[in-house]
This record gives sequence, structure tokens and C-alpha cells, in this order.
Amino acid sequence: MRITQYKALGFSFSTLVDRERGILEGLRPLAVQEANATSDDHLLSVYRRTAQALARTAGGSSPGAFHGQLYQRVAQQLQVVADWDESVAFSSAANHWPIFEDAPGALQYLGKFYRLILIAPPHGIDIGSLVRRLPVEFDAVIAPHGQDWHAGLAMALQRLGLNRSQLLPVRSTEVDDPWSERVDFPLCTLRRGHPQPWNHSEQAMDGKRCEYASLADLVHAHQKALHA
Repeated sequence: MRITQYKALGFSFSTLVDRERGILEGLRPLAVQEANATSDDHLLSVYRRTAQALARTAGGSSPGAFHGQLYQRVAQQLQVVADWDESVAFSSAANHWPIFEDAPGALQYLGKFYRLILIAPPHGIDIGSLVRRLPVEFDAVIAPHGQDWHAGLAMALQRLGLNRSQLLPVRSTEVDDPWSERVDFPLCTLRRGHPQPWNHSEQAMDGKRCEYASLADLVHAHQKALHA
């Protein structure tokens, strides 16, 4: 697989936004109240499990209302009392979750060679607020509702005059990444947080694997492929 053979990149939300860091910072006031120390992994697990359950009953809620209710329910799961002001703060926090610092520049570069498609999270996110914080205009933004996002993606590709084989998905390592179940065609994986940079590693040099520690490394790989 050569990354230069594709005409579009399909980014999941978590390849651009440090969603886990945003969640952990927002829930920290609850974690410090719990009698037993709560690990980051446990806190993220509670968030995801609660968000999935809430989405089944509050699918029509605004992103702010969704996260306000979510904060209260996570507090119940942790058996602590949620402060109202902290709950209100958490309800809008998702709009300000940190963008990975390499994402803006990488998107500007990659936008010169690819059509850019964004796969939004399934619930509780004002995707417009993210798009306004990035220096590129996506060719398509797909908001997944259950499994229906596949149909939305197919329609977007048709509108752009592309077929599925011309799209390279770029996923994160989050367990609920929308691309995590895709096994029918090649994809790229960003393993952010790996202790060693991968831009000169065996993984980055092996075009068949397409695994990188950042979007900056993906850009580096693209530049090398252009001159190969």
C-alpha cells in the first residue's frame, strides 16, 4: 500500500482532538472525591459506558444538555455528589477539548493532495465548533448515528466523485473509534502517546502497515513517498 495512491483521507474525530485528555480533565473533580483512587482507564471506561447508555435515551439532546446529564450520571456511577457548577462547566467543555498541536499544520499540507473527510463522534459533540477551530474546510463531515454513518459516507463519496477504494481511513486507538471495526480495506492508525517517535521506525518505513505516532509523521511519510 502506498499512501499516495489514495484521493481522500477519512479522519476520525480522535485523530484530531485529544478527546481522552478533555474527558479526564473534565471529570477530575469527580475522581478526586471518590474514596478509592480511580485510574484514568477506569474513568474513561465509565464515561464511554455511560455515554452509550445515555445516547439510547437522550439521542435528541443538544451536546450541552447531553454532557450535563452525562456528568450527573458518571457521578452516580462513582457514588459521589456532583457539584452543579462543575456539571454546567462540563456540559460545554467538549467544545474546547484540546486539538493535537500537529493537526492544523498537517491538515493544511494534506489538503493539498487529498479530499478531507471527517467522521464525527456518535453523540454529544458540536462538530461545528471543532470545524471552526481548524484552518481547513473539510470536503465532507459525517455525523454517525448508530450504524447509519456508513450510508452518509457512501453518499459523500458519491458527491465527491470518489469510490470507496480511493478513501484511506485514518483512525485513532480509542476503543470506540468509528473505524475500529473496518477490516475490508487498508487503513492508517495513529498511535499517539507512544514513547518513541515512529517517523524513522520500522512501522513508518513499512507502507503496508501505515502506523504512525502523529499526523506529522503521516505527513513525513507522504513526503517520502512522493520522492520515492
